[in-house]
Amino acid sequence: MPPEPVPADPGRDDNPAWPDRDPISAADREAWLDHLVASDDAPEPEEDEYEDVEPLTAGELAEIRAAAADELLAIDAATTGRRGPGTAGSARVFPGESSSPAASFGPGMVLDLTPGSAGLAVAVDAAAGDDDSFAGVSDAELLGVLCAWDRVEAHAAARKLPAVAELYRRRPEPGCEPQGPARMPMVCEEFTAAELAAALGESRGRAEELLGCAWELAARLPGTAAALRDGVISRAKAEIIVRATQFLDPAEAAAAEGLVLGRAGRLTPPGLRAAIGRAVMQVAPEKARKRREQAAKDARVQRWAEDSGNAALMGRELPSAECWRRISGLPRGRPS
Repeated sequence: MPPEPVPADPGRDDNPAWPDRDPISAADREAWLDHLVASDDAPEPEEDEYEDVEPLTAGELAEIRAAAADELLAIDAATTGRRGPGTAGSARVFPGESSSPAASFGPGMVLDLTPGSAGLAVAVDAAAGDDDSFAGVSDAELLGVLCAWDRVEAHAAARKLPAVAELYRRRPEPGCEPQGPARMPMVCEEFTAAELAAALGESRGRAEELLGCAWELAARLPGTAAALRDGVISRAKAEIIVRATQFLDPAEAAAAEGLVLGRAGRLTPPGLRAAIGRAVMQVAPEKARKRREQAAKDARVQRWAEDSGNAALMGRELPSAECWRRISGLPRGRPS
């Protein structure tokens, strides 16, 4: 994570997946203008309608100004961006006092800056109240609670993966002794994935993915493992980095992750996928080229059943310029 808070307005976060459009669409803007015109056309009140209304005192005017300022402050605090340690949404502390059970989760407050941990889980659980009604919790504090749960969720995943790595470590393939600082064998026993799948009620394929991710984080990607443990990134983002760097040697993998971890927390998954892809091409361009050429040999079209009962069709590893042509050119008859 960055050693100090990032600017309060990081712009578009260098996110290659960010859409190039105005924050307010043309349709929304026109609807708002129509609303203003309709308000201007409303009939004015009769002159005697306010005859019995006393003017506001200076104290009442001050209270109205303060209430309006608090409302605008809450909106400002709730829309500052990604929240958490080292991120833009928590780089600024907003003035004012709160007596809500989630006061410490306001922007820039102590629990808004706390990395994911079991202790944070206890605190964020208490903030909801006995009936999960979040009584008295402001919008800005509620967003802080949501982001804290996100960090707790990532921390839980980070603590689960070392246990998976230990299972891998205890099931080495004969002749593959543990090696390196992480004491990880290069290959585990053939039936380790089946054992893990049975224990978790998962498919064997998903168990193999968990074993591979745990090995990569333990043996080659300590920076990504630390970011996941603190809740800076989610497990889905950690897996994006793992898949993009798995064909690199340890030094290259560490260099590639180092190019993206500083902003990985605020990038969307597509943005992170594009960023780590560019980082891999930067640190190992020849390996990236060979990987693409090798993967192209496994070009295929897959078909499976959707939950609705209909079918889905997907092209994998097809040349980008020809992907649509190949899919649309398939025979339109009944599939075999």
